[in-house]
Amino acid sequence: HRDLHLCDRRQRQMCIRDSINAEYGVEFAKPTALLGLSGQGGAFDEALLRKMGELNERPIIFALSNPTSKAECTAEAAYTATDGRAVFASGSPFDPVTLADGRTLTPGQGNNLYIFPGLGLGASLCAAERVTDGMVAASVAALAATVSDEQLATGAIYPTLSRVREASSCIAKAVIERAVAEGIARMPPAADVDLDKLISDAMYEPVYAAGKL
Repeated sequence: HRDLHLCDRRQRQMCIRDSINAEYGVEFAKPTALLGLSGQGGAFDEALLRKMGELNERPIIFALSNPTSKAECTAEAAYTATDGRAVFASGSPFDPVTLADGRTLTPGQGNNLYIFPGLGLGASLCAAERVTDGMVAASVAALAATVSDEQLATGAIYPTLSRVREASSCIAKAVIERAVAEGIARMPPAADVDLDKLISDAMYEPVYAAGKL
């Protein structure tokens, strides 16, 4: 089934079981975001995407199902139906999309590799008692801060994969600071410790010395 679960601004919920009623459901709930987790390719059809564009200046469309054939919509479909205004991310990668007006937008790939390594490293380095909601929130904010204005202008909402180590370092630092602030760091770094160096020294370098077996 292509069930569509919607929650409006009053936290009222409804379940839509077919594409005919999906547009009505979106009109009723007026969501700001669609999160695709169904594994049903094409569940976000053109009518649904256009309705999201009518209701929101920057509709959030996350087609997160894998592989690409199971994505709820393509990047091109989301951008085209919303005149390039959609904030789009997918579970599998999509190529950049060039719109009729000449703009080229770069869809993001929502992958846990952006958050988990830095979150785990930061929690480990300060021996956090547990991973809290605050530490996760700090990770998200730190990741967002690594995306430049130039990247945002192209539709990107994540840093490039070539900068994932840099992003992980920033996230680890934010996690340590948050754990210390929450009082759950069992090994809080001393005030004079250079956190950037501490994190850099602890990061694994996938480089192997040449040698003979």
